[in-house]
Amino acid sequence: MADGSLSQFKATLARKKARKDKAQGKFDRKKLGFKSSDSNQEYNFPKLPDHELEQVKKRIRNKIRSERRNELILIGIILIGFICFLAFIN
Repeated sequence: MADGSLSQFKATLARKKARKDKAQGKFDRKKLGFKSSDSNQEYNFPKLPDHELEQVKKRIRNKIRSERRNELILIGIILIGFICFLAFIN
């Protein structure tokens, strides 16, 4: 610390402490009921046999496929309507 003074060093430490306090927040999170993100959630899903699991997967895939198809149809209708709107303006 040949280049700086003790007061500058203390000011640096005070700024560091102020940043740390600001980052931690004003209130104690444990008392407010916040859960820490360090703990992993435990889920109690029922165990399914292989054939039922495949049926569930198939239903989910079909649902996603139909939702995607409906979205594409909607986007196509909107795009066609926008193109028609631009054509009538000119």
